Amino acid sequence: MPHSLLRLLSPLWRLLALLGLLGLSTAALAVNQADLLPPEKAFAVSVERQPDHLLLQLKVADNYYVYRDRLSFSTEPAGLLGSPALPPGQTKQDAFFGQQVIYHGQQLIKLPLHPGAPASFKLNVKLQGCSTAGVCYPPYTHHLDINAYGSASNGSSSWLADATPGKPAGSGGNLAAKGWLATLGSFLLAGIGMAFTACMYPLLPIVSSLIAGEGQHITRQRGFWLSLTYVQGLALTYTVIGIIAGLTGSLLTVWLQQPAVILSASVLMVVFALSMFDLYTIQLPSALQSRLANASNRLSGGKLATVFAMGALSALIIGPCVAPPLALALGYIGSTGDAVLGGAALYAMALGLGLPLILIGTFGGHVLPRAGGWMKAVKSAFGVLMLALAIWMATPFLPAMLVLLLWAVLCVGCAVFLKAFETLPGNAHISHKLGKGLGLLLFLVGAAQLAGALAGETDPRYPLKWLAGNKAQASISQQPVFAPVSSTAELDSKLAEARASGKPLLLDFYADWCVSCKEMESETFPDAAVSPLMQRFVLLRADVTANLPQHQALLKRFGLFGPPGIILFDPAGQEKGRVIGFTPAAEFARQLQNMLQ
Repeated sequence: MPHSLLRLLSPLWRLLALLGLLGLSTAALAVNQADLLPPEKAFAVSVERQPDHLLLQLKVADNYYVYRDRLSFSTEPAGLLGSPALPPGQTKQDAFFGQQVIYHGQQLIKLPLHPGAPASFKLNVKLQGCSTAGVCYPPYTHHLDINAYGSASNGSSSWLADATPGKPAGSGGNLAAKGWLATLGSFLLAGIGMAFTACMYPLLPIVSSLIAGEGQHITRQRGFWLSLTYVQGLALTYTVIGIIAGLTGSLLTVWLQQPAVILSASVLMVVFALSMFDLYTIQLPSALQSRLANASNRLSGGKLATVFAMGALSALIIGPCVAPPLALALGYIGSTGDAVLGGAALYAMALGLGLPLILIGTFGGHVLPRAGGWMKAVKSAFGVLMLALAIWMATPFLPAMLVLLLWAVLCVGCAVFLKAFETLPGNAHISHKLGKGLGLLLFLVGAAQLAGALAGETDPRYPLKWLAGNKAQASISQQPVFAPVSSTAELDSKLAEARASGKPLLLDFYADWCVSCKEMESETFPDAAVSPLMQRFVLLRADVTANLPQHQALLKRFGLFGPPGIILFDPAGQEKGRVIGFTPAAEFARQLQNMLQ
């Protein structure tokens, strides 16, 4: 392959091109109500009584979260509890409600008992949470019957206790109940997916060095065994972690969610990234390297023992990077309490993570070009993406202005190194021209991030939103006007009036604590394509902020767990469609247009 073509097809351009998309966001779509879990499953609790305290376990389903500040505890009779010891949780920066602390996965909460607490009493656990799909649940209360010792039974739960529950989401099912094959296959696929992220970048030079160290006469069989041994070291390390997770339940997951751990992981990722720019070299001390080399020479397996050890150490290298998905995996494993299943699942995930390494180790020495200048470009690209990953990991715990500034520095720095501001000779190669073009694009993205930071924006996806200030003011007049409805009787009356007038009707479920409701109000309803269509409907709004009994009855009538939810009725008063969760303007306009045809 010609050297010029290698430079043109170098992964540098393809990988750095991804950075140009960092300022873009993918549109969220409405969700299916049947895919939402009922609140008692989405935010499950169990409690165990100890001599002087209650140990409560909050189990938040995948793709759901609970607000820490809306979690409260009471007893019947009253006054039996001391101050609860709440975990720190994860910080969530919300555009409408500011900084919030939320809980994912499993959390352990210690509730001190006052001396003289009776042998039996009732514990009320009040909480509120949301689905990441954009649906927020009204406040919900678990009523737990506490006995003298042992686990408490769940007496009842208030909210829509007799409502018809929706079908559980697939994520809420017990994967292990579907069989070991399904469980291990799912974790294997998850590992393969993680292999195509920046988490694998630090491992590629290590595997390359293993193959290169064997010289030019290495066979594919030898390359396969070396890379397989390396991946076994990686996989068995995670197997141990999976066994620990199965034995300790949620404790390890809670530890991985601590801000100090995630921020430390981000700093470590920056350290690794800077080493990719050859600012320094990360390696074992020379004395230790010599000992490992001498030991490996005395082993009958040649380099296999050392390669296995390198694989085990590599699990520590990529550990911070894979912490977010690993935390989800450990949360599930911890919920099963099965150490054998936990070890096998993490082993399968690590095998998936290492599968590309085995392919590179087996075939890379024969199909990849030999070492040259292109490797330095690839290392630099890996370093850039690792810096981007570090910013992404740390974003929930950093001030919004600092996040935008970090993205600006990264993009502008890439533009400088791509020689965006240097004059190219007339006979410059096409790869140089493409590099300069990409550099100029990244400079514009970085400049937009910097402008957004200075203008006080908080979302790096929309750094120039402040430019639409005048347009936003003008759009206030386009905000639809809803008539309030607070009971099923009022709704029936409004439906009768709409039938008499021959107009379709739109019923919007709203609450002040619903983030997606605010997003619909600010982004979807005022849109030029949506507002004229909404004016052709009779517009009703059921504000369920207070979650009164009549509000619960309205939600129950339509089988809703919480807002946002929009019910569409035809001129005959028959329900013809519904929109659950935040919906972008284009999709919402399409659904309204279908109703009006």
